[in-house]
Amino acid sequence: IIPAGQPLPPQPSTNEIDSEALATVREVEKTARKLSLSELTERTCKWPIGDPATEDFWFCGLPVTPGKPYCEAHVAVAFQPMSARRDRKR
Repeated sequence: IIPAGQPLPPQPSTNEIDSEALATVREVEKTARKLSLSELTERTCKWPIGDPATEDFWFCGLPVTPGKPYCEAHVAVAFQPMSARRDRKR
C-alpha cells in the first residue's frame, strides 16, 4: 500500500503488456470487487484501477495469488520475466 501523498508506481503502458495478459486483465476487471483503500486486506488484490483524483477509482479486490499483492491476472501483468521485457525493447 502506498502512503498518502506518495505517487503510485508507474504501470506498464498497454503496448508493453502481452496482448493475452491484457485481454485476461480486462475480463477479470469486469468481475472485480471494486474496493476502496479502506476495504483492502492482505487477501485482496491491490491493483489500482482508474485515476486516483476521480470518484471512479478503485482496487481490484479479487483474491490474491499467495505471496503476491495482486490476483493471478494482475500478477501476470505486474511481474513479467526479464527476458520478456528485454525482447520488447528490440
